[in-house]
Amino acid sequence: MHEDEHHISSDFGPMFHYQYRLILVGDSTVGKSSLLKYFTEGKTAEIIDPTVGVDFYARVIEIKPGYRIKLQLWDTAGQEKFRQ
Repeated sequence: MHEDEHHISSDFGPMFHYQYRLILVGDSTVGKSSLLKYFTEGKTAEIIDPTVGVDFYARVIEIKPGYRIKLQLWDTAGQEKFRQ
């Protein structure tokens, strides 16, 4: 077996170079979940159930050719009864 067969080609860079966490907070029913759904999936929903606790989304963005970052997006509950 050739020793290079298990190595990934250097033409393939890392999946992402940096990872950032963005936590969205705000009052109830202002559109936090809708904003994140549109940003990560490119679509909106007519009805979105209230967030209980935290929902998680992620998206990898190429900010310049060959340079990607990963965004971890946290969608927090806007209702006080879910924030304990």
